[in-house]
Order: sequence, then C-alpha cells, then structure tokens
Amino acid sequence: MVPPPPPPLCTWPPGSGPPRFVCYCEREGSGDGDQGGFNLYVTDGSALWSTCFSPDSLAALKARFGLSGTEDIVTRFRAACQQHTVTVSMQEDQASLTLSGGPSAPAFDLARVPGPEAASRLQMLTLGLAERVCGLEKQLAAVAGTAASPRKSPRSAGPQFFLPESDPQRGGPGPGVRRRCPGESLINPGFKSKKPAGGVNFDDL
Repeated sequence: MVPPPPPPLCTWPPGSGPPRFVCYCEREGSGDGDQGGFNLYVTDGSALWSTCFSPDSLAALKARFGLSGTEDIVTRFRAACQQHTVTVSMQEDQASLTLSGGPSAPAFDLARVPGPEAASRLQMLTLGLAERVCGLEKQLAAVAGTAASPRKSPRSAGPQFFLPESDPQRGGPGPGVRRRCPGESLINPGFKSKKPAGGVNFDDL
C-alpha cells in the first residue's frame, strides 16, 4: 500500500530571498476524509497562527467556496504551494492567508495560538521536517549509488568468436586456413587426384 503524501507546506515569500514564514496544513482529530478536522497554520519560527476551524465554521467555508470536502481544501493549498501563489499578510496578532491562482481566491483568517500549544505544535513541525529531510537524503544517496555503479555490457557475456586474420602478403586468409597444394583432391583433402580433370572429347561422341 502506497503511504499518503505528507501534508503540503511552503515558505513565504517565494524567491531567492530568506523566507519569513512557513505555511502548512494539518489534519485534526482521528476522523478520515470529510469527518476529520483541518487547520491551516503560519509560523515565523517562534509564533504560530491557526485558522482554528470548528466543525460549523469549516462547513460554512466549504459552502462558501463550493468545496465538497476537506480534501478539496488540501488539494487547493498543495497546488498553491507548488505554484507559489500563497500570500500571507500580518496585522497585529492576526494573520491572513490567501490561495490565488484558481477560479476563486479563498482567504483565511488566522488567530495567534497560545504559547504552550504553539510550542508543542512547532516541536512537531520541526521533527516532521527533520524526518522529511532524512528521507530525501536516503533517496538521493540511493540514486547516487545507482548512477555510480558500473554497468556490464551485454557483449561481454558469453564466449567470444574471432575470425582468422587476413594475411596481407598473400591477400588471403591467415595461418588459421591451410592452403591447398597443386593437384590435391578437392573432395579428399590431403590426397592427390588420381586423374587430372579433362574436358569433353567430341570425337568420342
């Protein structure tokens, strides 16, 4: 069974400059699919903001943007992370996260998570990121080892057959082929022909 992909995340702002925030999503509770909880998070490494969805507010969000379930929100968020269309804006103790690049641009309001809960969730995020990095390093090492191993040519297997080299002085085959002596029988090599070959005598006809 193929394991499910890890929750999507991205850094903001995109580009070559240093990121200021990490945006990610996380399922809440033990429910599966539409029955499980779901929240979006934004962190700068020390503080944490969350959508803090309740079952009612999550249902209202789905109806507002025409989403059939929680998985649709995860899919939209993953696509926005891959396309670098996530936008974050901060305002005092609140944050706003917008997913652009689609037919609609869902915007989410995030509240600051209290210190003890934020520390626990940030610890889980750090350990999860470390696990991802270790997994990627193992995959890269396996790929590098496969690329570095020499490949055997299929021609090297099995016996090798060589044709006799030609003798440039005689213009024919090399020493591996014996030359026929004059008068030697073609049918029985090594014996001379008893009667030389002659033509047809028309006088006997």
